[in-house]
Amino acid sequence: MSRDASDYPEAIAPRSKPHLLQIVTSGRRLPARRIIRPTFMRRGPGSRSRCSAPGWRYALGVVAIPLFACTVASCVQGLAEPAAQSLTLLSGIAPVFSDDLSARLSSSVPHTNVKLQAAAGGVVVVSAVDKGKGDLGLAQSDVVYLAWRHGIERDRYPHTNLRGIAVLWFNNIYVLVRRNSQFHSIRDLKGKHVGVIPPGTSGEFAMRVVLGAYGMDYSDMKPTFHPQPMVLEGLARGEFDAVFVAYPLISPDVLELNQTVPLRLIGIKPEVTNLLRSKYPFLQRVLIPATQLMGQSSDVESVGAEWLLVCRSQLSEELVYELTKAFFAHLPDLASKHAMAAQIDPDQAPATPIPLHPGAARYYREREILK
Repeated sequence: MSRDASDYPEAIAPRSKPHLLQIVTSGRRLPARRIIRPTFMRRGPGSRSRCSAPGWRYALGVVAIPLFACTVASCVQGLAEPAAQSLTLLSGIAPVFSDDLSARLSSSVPHTNVKLQAAAGGVVVVSAVDKGKGDLGLAQSDVVYLAWRHGIERDRYPHTNLRGIAVLWFNNIYVLVRRNSQFHSIRDLKGKHVGVIPPGTSGEFAMRVVLGAYGMDYSDMKPTFHPQPMVLEGLARGEFDAVFVAYPLISPDVLELNQTVPLRLIGIKPEVTNLLRSKYPFLQRVLIPATQLMGQSSDVESVGAEWLLVCRSQLSEELVYELTKAFFAHLPDLASKHAMAAQIDPDQAPATPIPLHPGAARYYREREILK
């Protein structure tokens, strides 16, 4: 699927502000009260009351007791707790973080239960959320924008039900080989056995884009698709000449493998990155410091993209406002427990490439006012 820079306008159309709830109270005169007397209390012409005092008092009691009971029952029913609503968070990345996030949102947003559902990757997430098969999702910015504007993979229609909540961390493409191998460029991998993360993931989508910039595709190699832990195991056993993975930072699995099987990073040339960005501006140039991988002799250039927290547009403004508020309330603690969460910049969080949900936009406006 070929795109050019015109598919990524510099500015997105101005977003309409969420409606502000206006409460208007108008006074009006109540109609004059009419006193309706029971027949036993009516007076005949020139006569006394047709019932004795104890009689009409008893009658009033008979009427009042059921009315009082109905009123109490109505009040008790009105005070009953509303039923909890169930939301689904779709994620194909960072399972420990995703599980922690869903638990925190469930505990913080009243009458809301957020359930985590594993997905094959960001491409699957955006289509599922757009179709209402999920309520919240984690996906890469390039995938989100392409889906929202044009459609993606098999679902070639604009995913107009997607809305942004927050920009999260930056995800990098890592091409790993054994340190003593003769491979120093992606072009060197033609005809070689490579391990690739599964189709449907945002990282695999970005990897295809990178190969295209080199004038290559999977037919030029011998690819095997597995989850990231399995492709690393294949590299350790010598089944793969190289592996393509995506992480915010080099994962502990890679660092552990590097202790027994010395590894090396292959970079993406600057001219290739420039070509990529002319078509996919949400892919950005990144510099991976040599210090990330022990034994790496020099820094390596690669590409990456931001990850987003998204939702479906049909969620209410109040609900998404509370979800966004809870997310940032828990962010300091999330950052202390999860390395990728420590990279989230609250000031950049509103800069999603698709329109913000009105509930998220309301939270950011209030936050700016309170600064």
